[in-house]
Amino acid sequence: MSTHCHCPQCGHGNVVKNGFVKDKQRFKCKSCQYQFTNLSKERGKPLWMKLEAVLLYMSGMSMNATAKLLGVSTQSVLNWIRDFGEANYEKPAPDSAIVVELDELWHFLQAKKTSYGSGKHMTVLLGDSSTGNWEIVIVKP
Repeated sequence: MSTHCHCPQCGHGNVVKNGFVKDKQRFKCKSCQYQFTNLSKERGKPLWMKLEAVLLYMSGMSMNATAKLLGVSTQSVLNWIRDFGEANYEKPAPDSAIVVELDELWHFLQAKKTSYGSGKHMTVLLGDSSTGNWEIVIVKP
């Protein structure tokens, strides 16, 4: 007795019922012997819920509060926000940066008329992992 579904492994329609697993009908492909449950139901949360989570977050609500309000995990809200951002916004082009080794930082800061150390964003990177050298990146405005 063949059913109307197709095997997700090989795509053939030669599928028969093959018992139950956790109260769900199991199927078996006669062509490749692959066993599966019917995957015709969509998984995941509806699009409106994902967009609502993004809107609430952009309105100032925390991810934890948004997750609690919608009855989902905080990780799900984070994933939806990231997906929305990647789909709708371009990654900004990197600004010009000055890379200075840590032992040169003091001389670099002393030689500049404008202070780059106080109140400026600095990024510390592992320069050469074999020697353990660290680098500090100061982004010019």
